[in-house]
Amino acid sequence: MTEEREAICSVRTVVEETEDKTKVSLYTPEITKINEMLTDAEKSFDSADYEKAAVLLSEIRELVEKARVETLRKAEEKRKRRIKEAKYFYCAIPFSKEKSFGNMGVNNREVYTIPYRDVSAVVSDSPMIDYELTEENTRRHEAVLRQVMEEHTVVPVEFGTTIKNERILRRLLKRAYEPTRDCLRLVDNMVELGVKAILDEDIVFVDPKKRKEYISDALGSLSTRAKQAVMGDLFSDRLLLNASFLVNKEDTNAFSNEVTSLQEKYPMLKLLYSGPWAPYNFVYIKIGTEGIEITKNR
Repeated sequence: MTEEREAICSVRTVVEETEDKTKVSLYTPEITKINEMLTDAEKSFDSADYEKAAVLLSEIRELVEKARVETLRKAEEKRKRRIKEAKYFYCAIPFSKEKSFGNMGVNNREVYTIPYRDVSAVVSDSPMIDYELTEENTRRHEAVLRQVMEEHTVVPVEFGTTIKNERILRRLLKRAYEPTRDCLRLVDNMVELGVKAILDEDIVFVDPKKRKEYISDALGSLSTRAKQAVMGDLFSDRLLLNASFLVNKEDTNAFSNEVTSLQEKYPMLKLLYSGPWAPYNFVYIKIGTEGIEITKNR
């Protein structure tokens, strides 16, 4: 009964292709039932109950078609709804396809891509509102960036950036395509790591020359493990170093070891190490009344 076995394999292939192309498992409960029926059909074939296997295959084909039609209908409804809704914009990535990262965005909305050529905006649907800089909102924003960074290089977008609709966002992507590509090349496979060096509170005074020596040594050592470094404000007399480093993902362990070595070398300093972060201090997208602004530090 080679034909029956081939029929079962053929139907299973159709089911897998339908799942892959239409994400049917996200929308219809039939896919679980279909897979159970396929298992039953294979068991029936193995036990020589060919009549039952044939009946099951016929029912499966009907369910697959029903699932496919229902999925496409819901996908079209979703597409039309998305076109009208505003978009919360997290970052840009070098990616040319539509992709979902799951329901992890602000307001628990689905995070997905809107591609233009080989660059995609990572967004979630959102009301057109001003987002408050609350702990929950910033946590969600950063969580999305961290998740996306696991697979892609990112150019981060300013917190709370909301675009009125998909049409306007696509227009912005087109207008900013070249500078965004430049930024993505600059930070390709890179993350941002932060280091602060704080003088121990028990130390009353440090000779200015020694202070300068500490800073120079620490900055020089860490810079050997980084592509770039950006100095931040020294907002305290005890803050000797406040720097952000652009580091290749493969070099983060070596960078961490360098921080540990510096801490052992200078026990009078407290080194605060943070990251990995999206490379805000090196590339940055800001959208306002004047249009799109892209910052790039070389």
